[in-house]
Amino acid sequence: MEWLMVSYLVLLVAVCQVPITNSLLNHFTEHIINNLNNSTLEVHCKSKDDDLGLRRLAAQTEFNWTFRVNFWSTTLFFCDLRWASGHKVCDVYCTDDQFLHKYCAYDFCRWSARDDGIYAFSEKKKRYVLAHKWDPK
Repeated sequence: MEWLMVSYLVLLVAVCQVPITNSLLNHFTEHIINNLNNSTLEVHCKSKDDDLGLRRLAAQTEFNWTFRVNFWSTTLFFCDLRWASGHKVCDVYCTDDQFLHKYCAYDFCRWSARDDGIYAFSEKKKRYVLAHKWDPK
């Protein structure tokens, strides 16, 4: 009986150490912001289960969506971003702790498309940092 109780406590401690950002109970919001100088940004975001469709964002507008991480913590969203001078396909959400720490804050990721590349908001630095350069068209 003691062995069973110790096993239960070990399991309980392990479950409680799951990062709160990956919790099934939490909502997570993605923001894609067009900060290009007077250019339209085409955004097509998907996961394995959800295709959010093609969006055309005018300058200084944004597209956002809210979701929950799946039961297995394997949720992945990626976007194809295109404009007159370039394009890039990149992950915008991944449950990997390093990805979340580098590109996201508590319950959101905020991406800014600019003329020189795609920036992610760094909660640690309290500013946007260059995450990806555009691939040429």
